[in-house]
Amino acid sequence: MNQEKTETLLRFTGDWPVLPVLGAAALLGMLMFFYYRRELRFHRGPARWVPALLRALAVFILAFGFSGPVLRHVTTLRQLGRVVLVVDASASMSYADLENSRSDSRFARVEKALLNPADPMIRKLAKQHDVELFLLRGTKAERVWWHRDGGADVSGDLPAHFPGQADANLTDLGGPLQDAIGPGAGGAALVLLTDGQHNAGGSPEEFASGMRDQGVPIFSVGFGSETPPADLALTQVTAPEAVFSGDRAEGVITIQDTMPADLPGLATISFQNKTLWRQPFTTTGRGERQIEFSIPVKELADTGDVKQTLRLLTIKTELTGPDAAKDKITDNNSRVLALHLLTRKRRALILDGRARWETRYLKNHFDRDERWQVTAAFDDGLDSAAGEIQKAFPRKKEDLLNYDLVVLGDLRPGALRTEQQQMLADFVDKRGGGLILVDGRRRHLRAWAATPAAPLLPVTWNEFAASDPALAFSLSAEGRNLEALRLSDSASGNPAFWKKLPRVNWCASVRPLPGATTLASVSTDGKKDFPAIVWRRVGAGSVLWLGSDEIWRWRHEVADQHHQRFWMQVAAWIAAPPFLVENDRISLGTDRLRYQEGDTAELRVRLRDASGGIVSDARARAHVLRNGLEIASLELEPDPAHGGVFRATTGALPSGDYHITVSDGSPAANDVRLAFRVESRAGQEWGQLNLNRVLLESMAARSGGRFLREGDFSQLPDLLQTLDRQETRVRETLLWSSWWWFAAVVVLLTAEWLLRKKWRLV
Repeated sequence: MNQEKTETLLRFTGDWPVLPVLGAAALLGMLMFFYYRRELRFHRGPARWVPALLRALAVFILAFGFSGPVLRHVTTLRQLGRVVLVVDASASMSYADLENSRSDSRFARVEKALLNPADPMIRKLAKQHDVELFLLRGTKAERVWWHRDGGADVSGDLPAHFPGQADANLTDLGGPLQDAIGPGAGGAALVLLTDGQHNAGGSPEEFASGMRDQGVPIFSVGFGSETPPADLALTQVTAPEAVFSGDRAEGVITIQDTMPADLPGLATISFQNKTLWRQPFTTTGRGERQIEFSIPVKELADTGDVKQTLRLLTIKTELTGPDAAKDKITDNNSRVLALHLLTRKRRALILDGRARWETRYLKNHFDRDERWQVTAAFDDGLDSAAGEIQKAFPRKKEDLLNYDLVVLGDLRPGALRTEQQQMLADFVDKRGGGLILVDGRRRHLRAWAATPAAPLLPVTWNEFAASDPALAFSLSAEGRNLEALRLSDSASGNPAFWKKLPRVNWCASVRPLPGATTLASVSTDGKKDFPAIVWRRVGAGSVLWLGSDEIWRWRHEVADQHHQRFWMQVAAWIAAPPFLVENDRISLGTDRLRYQEGDTAELRVRLRDASGGIVSDARARAHVLRNGLEIASLELEPDPAHGGVFRATTGALPSGDYHITVSDGSPAANDVRLAFRVESRAGQEWGQLNLNRVLLESMAARSGGRFLREGDFSQLPDLLQTLDRQETRVRETLLWSSWWWFAAVVVLLTAEWLLRKKWRLV
């Protein structure tokens, strides 16, 4: 809030001291008064002294002007800092740190510190600042109370207690805090009262750095003990989202073991009350430990609904024997793992003119991803069936249609026969497959413009190429909104992140064809841009052109971190969409196979007519059922990237078991049901119960704030005093040279002259 206070002072800036000038002015005024009084000896009454008095005052003002009188106006503007208090209301805050002999929960201790009726801290802050109080519940910050403008804007009486309990299944120390601060946050501070157990996506440290850029320091106040309680918790299960019927499901169970040493325990995995895997262990009390597991998938494929891919496995860790009761927190001992059984992997075909670094790394990425099966071949110059390209390329059109993605490098058109070039065109146009073109210095791709596959090309080439050792990437407006090109944890920071990627030395120079979209470009120091990533939809499929084969340079010092993420995201986007369940008319799939509470799901539907042709103009709806009850009916919209594919996105999903059905007016639609599960985040809150001091200190340091322990909370008002900003403005009025100073003299003399004239003294 703003406070403005103005003080007006009279100062004298003349060349002579004010007292002698004042005496001289008074003396002259008196002389003038006595000089003119003789003219009034023939008049009676008190009014006869007025003309002489007016003349004397005028002389006094003129003479007093030599003292240099100045009115000094001092205006003080004070911008009182805005303090945003955010209290963590997640489930872990309901834990009482009994080892510190405290019976109150962390949430109750925060409530007492802020709202204690005897001496509430929040009232102290409200005397000096605008104060807003929020409760952090999962992905939302709920405003509870505010006090602004010195009490002119108040939400009501200060509550004696926080509304509700600390029971949120998630702690997000990022997005919700940004929402609480809001835009234009200068002059504000964020006070975060929490145990620091962030278990959502995103990076709190990155958020804190952004707060520093906005001038918002974070004062993190840690509640809880840094020493974890005696507990056995199942904190994480690392396992693939999907496995194939003939494989084994392998993964790692992560346990937080702070129990006394040498207690017997057991880890199990079961399905429909049948134990598939068990592993005895003994506690060590040394914190995090991992246990690997491997189970055969055949037992899962032979049981359950054979029309569905979803299998729900129960994973549990527990103490056994007479010491089982020592594990007093049992809410964090088990989890449900959603596992999908697939009949085939997504298939990719890589064809290149030579084994370039880009395509070699790409093949390795596909090889390491369990969801993909890749075939790669490089041109050896042979056009016969014995050539590597001819051996790898499918012999029949039906075989090519079993692929989902083709990556075509700098390959001469002659490496494929004319009918094979046409098969490639049909693969994209009619099957809805994806094609990625990776340009090269040999300029073979431009020759494809004279082949049956020419309609697939999204660009036309110039005669020159962009060659410079400092070509930096930048996303276009369309590229910024594309999830497949997101390489940063922060969506808002992704465009800046692309500009910081290692630069490339070469990029082909092209012009996008009508209907094509430039997603990214390269330039030198922001000068002339060259399209570097161009996308175009062709029939039922999509084509992506990459102008440089030096994206592998992104591996510098970080290995596969950015390069692999880019390629796998782009491949998943361009390739024919995967479907989990289907019949002759309806295919259903989702963007992911595993969801957490609060996530949104993208539903994918492909429709075909009775003859097997792709339907691109249908009016269909997806029905979302949770635990057997319909909770949403979504209109399916055409997918701009793939013809004949329709999409819909759900809202934030609560935990539970889901089924998706589609209605398009045909009886076959209701026969297909897609099952998936949204996992509860409740177990994450109880996985780690100690204070995460490292994270809170890092957030405070990155933002320019301070970290405080619970016992140091009383220091907060003094620390926040630095938020007050005070500005002083000085304005002076020179009385001796102002118009109204002389106007006063003129008015006095005029009034005196009029009276003299009336009394016939002139």
